[in-house]
Amino acid sequence: MTAFTSLLILITIAALSMSLVAYSNHLVAKAKEIAFRLEKMKVRVEELEDVVIVLDGLCEKRVIPKLINDEIISNYEAMIEINSKATYLKAGLNNAEARAAELSNESSPRHISRICKSDAQIARYQAYLKESLGILRRQHMNSQFSNQDLQSFINEISWLELQVKVISNIVQGHKAYAKDGVLKAHGFYKKAQNELLKSSHPDPRRTEMIEQMADVLFGRRKSLDVHLMPETDFNPDEVPINEVIEEFNIEQQAMLNAQATDTTQPQAPL
Repeated sequence: MTAFTSLLILITIAALSMSLVAYSNHLVAKAKEIAFRLEKMKVRVEELEDVVIVLDGLCEKRVIPKLINDEIISNYEAMIEINSKATYLKAGLNNAEARAAELSNESSPRHISRICKSDAQIARYQAYLKESLGILRRQHMNSQFSNQDLQSFINEISWLELQVKVISNIVQGHKAYAKDGVLKAHGFYKKAQNELLKSSHPDPRRTEMIEQMADVLFGRRKSLDVHLMPETDFNPDEVPINEVIEEFNIEQQAMLNAQATDTTQPQAPL
């Protein structure tokens, strides 16, 4: 074997080794890219699952949360195409399909409440509603439902955005009223009424709520009609007594602690 032949063999072996290393690096990079895409899609699915749960507790009809759940199913199907061997993806798809069947059942018992305990929760719910509207618009562009359906969904979501603020403020007012905080209660009631007045939503219930909130502010009624506000748990004549007593005891204990602190402070010498 000549020196040239040996050199040629060595060069060939080196080239093959480099090609093998490059191909191996390509596979590793591709695997990382797939894992990154799957993780990103998985996080997105988890976010949408939370959106569906929230919407199912807000919407009077379940068609909107079901359509958002359809988006979850589409995401799982896309992930399975990327990695068909991942059993957790198939389990997630099965759960989403089972949830779709549940959301198709309008007669299934569920608790609907537009009450939020904080401004942060109001902001979170409104962000979910806004995100849902974006998904519905994309689905409409894909001809999944009619223009009339889209307009109906837009009206319902904008109504919910308003109601989350209004109902939450009314409930805060009821809680204040239950503790004889009439002035503070009126502040919350006025804020709820202002939200209704600022809105131009065409739902006739808005006008009814404005009129009945005026009656509440002038003392002619204590709460809204049930068809306007089904969340009656905190109505002045229906406030859970345990919650009122608990909040009262907390305030009384705070006052006693403050008094105890004052009495234990050292007296100045005469």
